[in-house]
Amino acid sequence: MVQGTPLGNGVFVPIPTFFKPENEDLDLDSLEKHIKYLSKTGIAGIIFMGSTGEAVHLSDEERITMISKGREFIQKYDPSIKVLAGAGTQSARGTIKLAKDAAQAGAEYVLVLPPAYFRPSMTSDALLAFFTRVADESPIPVVIYNYPGVTQGVDVDVQTIVKLAKHPNIVGIKGTDGNIGKVGYVANRLAPEDNFSLLAGSVDFFLPALSVGAVGCVPGLGNVAPRACVEIQRLFDKGELKQATKLQQQLVEPDDALARWHGNPGVKGGMNLLLGWGGLPRNPLQP
Repeated sequence: MVQGTPLGNGVFVPIPTFFKPENEDLDLDSLEKHIKYLSKTGIAGIIFMGSTGEAVHLSDEERITMISKGREFIQKYDPSIKVLAGAGTQSARGTIKLAKDAAQAGAEYVLVLPPAYFRPSMTSDALLAFFTRVADESPIPVVIYNYPGVTQGVDVDVQTIVKLAKHPNIVGIKGTDGNIGKVGYVANRLAPEDNFSLLAGSVDFFLPALSVGAVGCVPGLGNVAPRACVEIQRLFDKGELKQATKLQQQLVEPDDALARWHGNPGVKGGMNLLLGWGGLPRNPLQP
């Protein structure tokens, strides 16, 4: 069993997968532009093939290409950035395969959603067994990705999270459930030796999450405003809570506009407008 390298703290930006408008092939030129844009901004990591990255629209071969080329560009522009990759699928066996592919392609961590196709069977025991087996066999550390909005409401409960936090190859959780109470509950039950990072799943509740034990964030808004997202944590760490609160308040509406009002197509549309790249989503998503 792997002893996972701690994830640490900071801002981890979930980037889109870029497609050529004429045929939906991977657009690696835009990928390079975006990684160059995010470099030297103070972010801790980049997540490939998360929800923002349209992971469900990619073949296994495309996943490998995105990670390997992405790592190449990160090494070129900012080697301090950690490489995370989505690797969740509906079985432990399939997820382990994706984790091994990701590791071979250059990922340092994998982000794993709970399975949800057989929703009534996804009990706490089933989720504990799933994540335990994945972590036992993954060659790189696992970050749990709890996002009930894309898993038919499957929501990993706090007792299960606390148990999984003790696994040596599970190093954190991205909580896109927006549950601040859950963050505080889990943080209160962690020991330093757990090396388990609690990450807010969106910048609109980053500061409240930090206040009860989170150590980082996975903000969609980070694609266009990475320094502002990083600044919230910097101000919090310095104890400048008045300034941090003001910035947090200012980022709520832009975060909603980019990441929620129009879903993934809105993220890409906003990037097209603000950055000059972003492209289109894959069918069936409409621009």
